This record gives sequence, structure tokens and C-alpha cells, in this order.
Amino acid sequence: MTQSDNASSRVPLTRLLGVEPGEPLRHENLAVFPLIAGRQPDLPYLLLADALELGVLSIGELGSGSVPSLVATNKGALDVLVLDGEQLIGAKQNRITNRTIILASNSETVIPVSCMEQGRWHHVSEEFRARPKPRHAPPGVRRKAREVESMYAAMPAAAGVDVLHAAQSRVWHEIAEVGKAMGVDSRTGAMDEIYDRHTGSIDEWIERFPAADGQVGLLAFLSGRPLGLDVVGDQSLYARLHERFLGGYCMDALARRRGRKSGQREVSATAARRFLSEVGSAARGKAPTVGKGTYHLLSGQAIGAELSDVIEHTERLVHLSAFPGERSTAATGHGPGGSGVSTGPVTSPIASPSRRRGWARNRDGDEG
Repeated sequence: MTQSDNASSRVPLTRLLGVEPGEPLRHENLAVFPLIAGRQPDLPYLLLADALELGVLSIGELGSGSVPSLVATNKGALDVLVLDGEQLIGAKQNRITNRTIILASNSETVIPVSCMEQGRWHHVSEEFRARPKPRHAPPGVRRKAREVESMYAAMPAAAGVDVLHAAQSRVWHEIAEVGKAMGVDSRTGAMDEIYDRHTGSIDEWIERFPAADGQVGLLAFLSGRPLGLDVVGDQSLYARLHERFLGGYCMDALARRRGRKSGQREVSATAARRFLSEVGSAARGKAPTVGKGTYHLLSGQAIGAELSDVIEHTERLVHLSAFPGERSTAATGHGPGGSGVSTGPVTSPIASPSRRRGWARNRDGDEG
């Protein structure tokens, strides 16, 4: 397939995969449609947690420390896939990755991250580690970076990784809301503590949503409204990520369940296909990124990001994440896309001088 920078003519890679929703699985307020595709060749990547455990990848602070940036050194012979929303524990502050990135073999790359621990700025280790049991951040947290990117979607040349620091206040706000809903009062506002306190409940929910044959992704609905989707370009790689993605979706569902009536609403295959159609027809604009591959922003009725890479002369989907946009016809309710998930404070890309100075302080390494 020939790559194109023209968003209106770009064929969504999920269409090339032939993704179709399978039979949904439901538990309380969460419904999950497995996304099924025909067999794809394996993607030749090492996952972040595996690379860290093997010692071929090291991630540390950039210089004396910069909240929105870390330096990743891949000493191995394989490219490493870093998915948005992965948790990194240690160094001066716990972080989450906020873009999907492919780290080339034998390379050093400055990667964009968000702080997920607001009240600490001192070393507890020289390098970061992945969680012993890796899980992704909740989609309500992950979508904050996509919201900021969608503001810049009409100006793709300006939507490089440097714009992602503008999502930091939203990330902190969402983590605080999840912690409050889950009854966790962390001294440093750490999302990792929320997971630790509710590991048992999250694991019980994950067991309700086993992976299906041929599954390459999932589409989740919360209380009848689209919450988000993730698609990976081959079944074997997705199988290793299934429970990690689910951990985040289940966290959001648990947070929404507590303290309110939010029982399951019936969700039809028609609603799932409608949202998939909105993702497929979303405007796609190429944006600069770091690492290997081509990065496109989704905007309109669905917001999100799509990373592809050319493997053996063929462009392949690596990872697509998408969330309902403000005009989504598949969603009703509160906030952008009616997901019912708190979106936090909304900030224009052209911020006031005082807010820009605040971002600069965080970017240059002041305490979050």
C-alpha cells in the first residue's frame, strides 16, 4: 500500500485488516466486543516490559530530569514496541508513556511521557522499571493526550511530541478523580497505588473477558456508551497484551461503578459497528513523532492515533487507539463523546502566558 499524507484519501489500516466485532462479553457496567481479523504475519517487535526485564532496554531521566521526557536506550537487536499508557516506575517520578512508539534497535530516543505521581521529585532508582504485572493506564487517563493532539489535528506540522506536555494537568486531574472514586488517597497522587489497592478486584474483572480466537483488539462500552478501542496489527502480539489493555478498561469501569447506580445497558452489534465506522471515517493527519514508523492523528467523531510501520515492503498497522470525539453519534451523555468519563480541565493549544510558563517549568524538570 502506498503511504499518503492526505488524510481524506488515506485508507484506514483497520479496514485492510478486515476487523469485525465479535460477540460481546458483559460484566456489570462494562461490555467488551472482541475485534476479530484474519490471520496476520507476526510483528517483529519486543514489548517494553520484556525488553526491560531482559536488560536490552534502559529508560532513565533526561539530564537532571524533565517531567515530560525520558531517554530510552535500546541496546538490543530487535525493535521495541512502547504502547501509550504503559507505566514506568522509579527514577524521580513514576510516568506513563503517552504515545505509541517503536524504538529502533541499537538506538537512543527521547520519548514523551506524562507524570502519574504528582507529589514526588527525587530519585528512588536510577532507571525505570515496568510494573511486575504490566497493565495499561485507564482509557480515561490515556485519552488526555489524544484530546490535546486532536486540537492540533488541523495543524499536523505542529503536532509533534512536544505538544503532549499540554495534557499533563488533565492527566493529574483524571488520576485524582479515579483515586477519589476508588477510595485511594495517595500521598503522592500515584496511579500505581490505586492499582495496588484494587489488584484483586481488577483481576476478577479481567477473568470475565477472555480473549477470543482471532482477536486483534477490543472495543469497550461503559454503561452503554463507547469508552474506547485498541487494535494491534497481529493476533499473537495482541494475545500478550489483552489482559494489560483490559486492566485499564476494568479500572475505569470500577471507578464509575462505585458510589452510584451505573448498571449495564444493553449494547448492540449495531452500536459497535457504528463506532467502528466513526473510527474508520475519522480525519487522519500525519504528525511528526520519534522512533520508527508513521504516526497519524484521528479527529472528528472519533479521536485517537494510528501508528504504522513498513515491514517487508508492506505498510502494517502496529497500534490504533481511539475514543469517542465530541460529535460522536455513537455516544450520548456527559463530556466529549458522552463517555461519562471525567475529561478534566479543557485547555486551548494557544494558552495564556502564565499557563505556558507553568508548562515550561514542568517541561524543564520542576516538581510536578
